Amino acid sequence: MFTRLSLFSLLASTLAAGLSYDNIDKAATPRAKELLKYIQSQYGSHYISGQQELSSLEWVKENIGVTPAILGTDLMNYSPSGVAHGSKGETIEQAIKFDKEGGINALVWHWYAPTCLLETEKEPWYKGFYTEGTCFNVASALGRRGNGTDYRLLIRDIDAIAVQLKRLSDADVPILFRPLHEPEGGWFWWGAQGPAPFKKLWDIVYDRITRVHNIHNIVWVCNTADSKWYPGNDKCDISTIDYYGNAGDHGALEDKFDELRNVTKSERVLALAEVGSIPDPELQAKENLPWAYWMAWNDEFIKDGKHNSQQFLKDTYNNKRVVTLDGTTKVKN
Repeated sequence: MFTRLSLFSLLASTLAAGLSYDNIDKAATPRAKELLKYIQSQYGSHYISGQQELSSLEWVKENIGVTPAILGTDLMNYSPSGVAHGSKGETIEQAIKFDKEGGINALVWHWYAPTCLLETEKEPWYKGFYTEGTCFNVASALGRRGNGTDYRLLIRDIDAIAVQLKRLSDADVPILFRPLHEPEGGWFWWGAQGPAPFKKLWDIVYDRITRVHNIHNIVWVCNTADSKWYPGNDKCDISTIDYYGNAGDHGALEDKFDELRNVTKSERVLALAEVGSIPDPELQAKENLPWAYWMAWNDEFIKDGKHNSQQFLKDTYNNKRVVTLDGTTKVKN
């Protein structure tokens, strides 16, 4: 990935765009640094396309004729609570393969609560990352830091995910990693007790992965436009939101862009980590809203023809401003 781009040319193009900064992880690997610089270099001139889930990415390739530049995958099935119920992850193998094909990998973690999954008919175990699917209390767990069973289970889970991230590190695969997403919504257990426990947990996840496990192939992606929940520019390489509007509304989301720009003080690259309907690249250009990338969500959001019609997808993926793996504007250009 990016073999045609020298670090010098990346830096030059980034400086021309007016936004350049280093990875928050000072020990970031060369390829992690290169990934962040590449995204910065495209910021304001191109929009990098992304698709969540491999089967949906393959649907785009088969039906639209172009492959998105970013593959979104999930670490959820590596969570110990999921493994205990028989879940098996394929994310790491998929990420290594997509990297070899020249693509960018973005990983999210729908973290099944470490314990206390309700496992009822209404809330089965596989809904255990939702607040309503567990009685796990993150504030209580963190309040007994180092001395409580629940805290030790948090660490166990982070360590289990670190094992998988280490596989990517050993393969020299850089990733966009977005843990603890959508915290302010409260619908996930890591955001259920307010911003203070969430921020503590963010720091623990970062410290455990980088310092304890010595993993540095990560570009760290935050996911909130709420200042009370935002970890801070010193803890985020890229700042994002998730947005699901009306099906078929391809607006450029000026209000959301302004919210995120205000939170980051215009000092971070901004992107759409999840969308239902993809923003129109022509509107983005017209309204000067340089979302660095967007990640269309999987299944019906990309396939039903309501959120994104096939004609819209063909027009979008063949737009010269949209970066793809193998279309008009390629990720290696």
